[in-house]
Amino acid sequence: MEDRSGVPSARRRLRPARTRLAGLAVIGAALAWAIVQGAHLHDGPAPAEADLSAAEVSRVIVVDASTGELDLRGLEIAPGEVVEFVLDGSGGSGHLFLLSGLGGSEIDQRAAPDGDAVIRVRAPREGALDFYCAIPGHEGLHGSLVVDAGASGG
Repeated sequence: MEDRSGVPSARRRLRPARTRLAGLAVIGAALAWAIVQGAHLHDGPAPAEADLSAAEVSRVIVVDASTGELDLRGLEIAPGEVVEFVLDGSGGSGHLFLLSGLGGSEIDQRAAPDGDAVIRVRAPREGALDFYCAIPGHEGLHGSLVVDAGASGG
């Protein structure tokens, strides 16, 4: 039986069903990929927020953050070293810095009296460590560090 379009009604019903099945397959594949990627950790437990206020700081590194970007090129820290970053010019808005990479790393953040962000970081072993501000609009506030046993620890 044909309708006014000249397409048999049985074929017309199959097209939406095929489209729905293809859409569900794409969604299922994307969901499976997200689950696998989310559960795939190379470095053990995720970096953690920690209270490093009593930790002995080996170096204070002042970084110009007034441009909305962080330039940490060439910076290395030693495993276990606690380094304090003062993000000069970052005051005036809130920040939420997070770490990625190197499981077992720790971060502590506070605001200096002038409002600048002060971040203390400790990484347990060699590798790459990234930190970034998770506040929308602060995408430029990110940096990468190299954790290397050959780095001067202070």
